[in-house]
Amino acid sequence: MTFLPLYRTLAQTLSEGAASDFFATATVAQLAAVLCIQNAQKMAHEQASQASIERQLAQMISAGLQANSLTPGAFNQLVEQRFCADTFAAGLSYLAELNISLLDDEHPADESRYLDAQGQWLFTFSADYQAEIKPLQAVYFAPYQAELSVTDPQNRMLREFLAAPDESFNVQGYAGSGKTHLISRFAQLLNPQRTLLLAQTYVQLQALKARAGEHLPAMTFAQAAGRMLDSNLLANSWRLKDKARMQQTWQVSHGQVAQWLNLGAIAHFSPNEVASICVRAVASYCNTSAYEIDFVHLPIAIASQLNVVDQSVLLEAVNLYWRELTRPSEAHIRLPIRGYHRIKLLSLTGEVLDTQYTHIIVDEGHDIATPMLQILDRSPQAVITLSDELQNLNGMAPPRSDVIRQRALAQSIRLGKQVESVVNPLIQAHPGATKELFAGRADHCTNVQHYTGWQIPQRPTTIIVADEFDLFAWFQRLSHAGASFRLSRATFKDFMTFAQDCIELYSQGTRPRHGLIFRYASWDALRSAMSNNQSFEAIERMLQKGYSQADFETAVNRHMRQGGGQITLARVSDSKNLEFPSVYLSRDLLVRPTAQQSVDSRARLFSSLYTACTRAQHELIVPDGFSDWISDAVK
Repeated sequence: MTFLPLYRTLAQTLSEGAASDFFATATVAQLAAVLCIQNAQKMAHEQASQASIERQLAQMISAGLQANSLTPGAFNQLVEQRFCADTFAAGLSYLAELNISLLDDEHPADESRYLDAQGQWLFTFSADYQAEIKPLQAVYFAPYQAELSVTDPQNRMLREFLAAPDESFNVQGYAGSGKTHLISRFAQLLNPQRTLLLAQTYVQLQALKARAGEHLPAMTFAQAAGRMLDSNLLANSWRLKDKARMQQTWQVSHGQVAQWLNLGAIAHFSPNEVASICVRAVASYCNTSAYEIDFVHLPIAIASQLNVVDQSVLLEAVNLYWRELTRPSEAHIRLPIRGYHRIKLLSLTGEVLDTQYTHIIVDEGHDIATPMLQILDRSPQAVITLSDELQNLNGMAPPRSDVIRQRALAQSIRLGKQVESVVNPLIQAHPGATKELFAGRADHCTNVQHYTGWQIPQRPTTIIVADEFDLFAWFQRLSHAGASFRLSRATFKDFMTFAQDCIELYSQGTRPRHGLIFRYASWDALRSAMSNNQSFEAIERMLQKGYSQADFETAVNRHMRQGGGQITLARVSDSKNLEFPSVYLSRDLLVRPTAQQSVDSRARLFSSLYTACTRAQHELIVPDGFSDWISDAVK
């Protein structure tokens, strides 16, 4: 990497047009760096090599020295006349593509480091400076005869764990702090035959194996729970003999469930609707530490429509569903059983995980459901979890036991120092327990830019949106502007269903299929629920003008590209565990919290913003007034 002789915080100030006195006192080397950055976009398009860029920098320094020797201050005046804050800001976002960075404020370098006695550029400086500031350093662990590449905080964390390797350990690490890197280091120091990797989904498990090592035993939570349940051969056990019920392809209609369980209508809910409520209530129960199903597990929107007697009847139907799910009374009752059902069953037994393993490593610890956390905390193995409670998008993350060692990684090697002013207020506003100050420690810049109104991005970026309504509004906004864009793979199919459901609900009154809006039987009901959603209002105005399915399909075919669009649209949930060169924050993410909001609602709000902001590598574009919004939200 080539380092330009300009500090990162000064570059950020210049990009905001707030350093008018800079040019009068700037050195020739700093001025040459400014010209280099202003020319970065052109150099990126020309695919200029690092060597040629560094030669241009050296030539500009020589030319500046010569100009100032003839007329003092001439080079300063020339650069000031050519300076444009917008061009400079755009150039900053191209530096990473060119493998160019700026000086780290915490590692100052005076001119004697990068200029010789005659004031000319020293081509040896960049390599020396990078070796000095790079966060990863080689550290030797003598008892294990292993040399590992780790940051200083990671080194301290590994040594603290190894001081008592048979005790559980939870790492609370911010985005980009190297939790993924740390997993591989833990795995290198443990017995591979007796170390089990656990993850919630198969996709997460494959990613975890890629980091820690393909040779390590690995299971999903459901597989680990199922192995222990099926190993109990007693007659009253929850061993599953009918394996077909575990297959994702095994689906049973609500009508079939109602027939098998002889469900009747309750109040104005039909037997089929009662069966649907049973499925949802059991799923809610399986995500809690409760021993029995109770009224709190009924969907709030459903329970509020019923009197006390009907609620009790409905609760009995839910309990019947759970009993028939776990121990069918008849052979023909074959309700689908999912992983979270089996995890909940194991949590009720008091059993622990397979004791042939001495250590268990779990990534994404903040997403572990409460029943699985109960199992892990009581298991005799040393359980190492790597978490970031601020990335739990479902509310407050369930905490690990107080007796387990808890340590924090606050230094991010993905993000630059510039984002600290954005991320730290979000951390302080979040109702979670983690309050360590976030520190950007990447060896590149992450430039923070602002936009006004509903400005269409002019450079390649990923727009992170609040929800499907915001996604639909951006889809229409970009289509109307004639911009070429694409949706992330995880978003595309779900969005197509949502958009078509909105159009059919408005034009024909067809009940939606999409999970976000399926409970609304009419457009008026949806409008009432979304009265404060600006994106919904934009969609409604569009539909009132006659927007149809044909218009939607035309826009999809004309403007969405499979791989060519410069702009990508993604929901926050789709962007988890990913990072993008440039991130553009949609204004709809800034929902003003109220005093009546629950702790979980506030956690979801600030977790969404934190997750979206920390996806950026080199550029973060936020709405004007973002800092003021955070201050108001905290108040």
